[in-house]
Amino acid sequence: MKTYKVVLVGYGPRGKNWSRILKKNKNVKLVAICDINLKTKNKDSKKIPFYLKIENAIFENNPDFIVLSTPPASRMKDLKVCAKYKLPVLVEKPLAVNINEAKKLVRFMNRNKLLMMVGLNFRYLPSTIEKIKLIKLNKVGKPNFARFVYERWRDGKLMRLNKYPLLMDQPMLWEQSIHHFDLIRYVYNSEIKSVYATTSNPPWSMYKDDTNVNAILELKNKIIINYVGNWQSNSKSLNFEWRTDCENGIIIQKKQFEDLYYRHFKSKVEKKIKLKKIKMWFDDANLLLNDFLDSLRKKKDIYKINSDHLKSLAVVDACIKSSKTGKKVRILS
Repeated sequence: MKTYKVVLVGYGPRGKNWSRILKKNKNVKLVAICDINLKTKNKDSKKIPFYLKIENAIFENNPDFIVLSTPPASRMKDLKVCAKYKLPVLVEKPLAVNINEAKKLVRFMNRNKLLMMVGLNFRYLPSTIEKIKLIKLNKVGKPNFARFVYERWRDGKLMRLNKYPLLMDQPMLWEQSIHHFDLIRYVYNSEIKSVYATTSNPPWSMYKDDTNVNAILELKNKIIINYVGNWQSNSKSLNFEWRTDCENGIIIQKKQFEDLYYRHFKSKVEKKIKLKKIKMWFDDANLLLNDFLDSLRKKKDIYKINSDHLKSLAVVDACIKSSKTGKKVRILS
């Protein structure tokens, strides 16, 4: 099996995590790291060539693909360099913080017939995989409505976190809810057709713009989701619950990455689903990487993969529009 050479672009907190993943994956070889700030270089990258310019890293190392782990503000500049050398890209979410810009990026990669997969690693969590199995096996019947709650105090000043969300517009939606909306689409196997949402920011927030989101999402398969997400809950403990009410009972996840149960309507006992143990942020991202490599090998569904993330970004965009207008927003397919 071919070993793929890769250049990692962006060496902030997420980039350093990607370097560990790439070094451990037997199907890839990390040949170079690139970041505009030389100060990000550390002992983990001493044995790997370090560049300040992406084009120099590509020209001197001849990679097979790029992992783009940079802030979303200036993607097009990097993608143009990747396209010049005919390189597919695995890019960190969100692809952009503007739906029109995201569409431009997708059109650009499509024109160049290059794969661009967005790194939404939550799809590869055991809790996600087992939840889909429960629905497909019809354990408690067809889903009808759900409640998704994510309430967290996120200290955006921590060293291990990127700092740009502190100043960006709608940081919760673009940086966190995007994961949740993608999971909702993926788990229920349906696109979201309408959104009614409000966004706000509490007076104690360290973020410039709104960190609280409340939304009602209507899916094309008629499932209704009551979504609550925030980054500035005034409690340092994370509160997470994803409950799906079905024809014959419920499926409920009580912790962000674990504690998955189902219960039949007449039963008083919840049955816990045994989940595979993983190293969070590593094993799930490695599965994402393997999925990307598999898509490279098969060389098909490029346009479908490239466009998929737009459907999750469209939900973010609809939430923003709904909050501004006070009206329900329909998402055009």
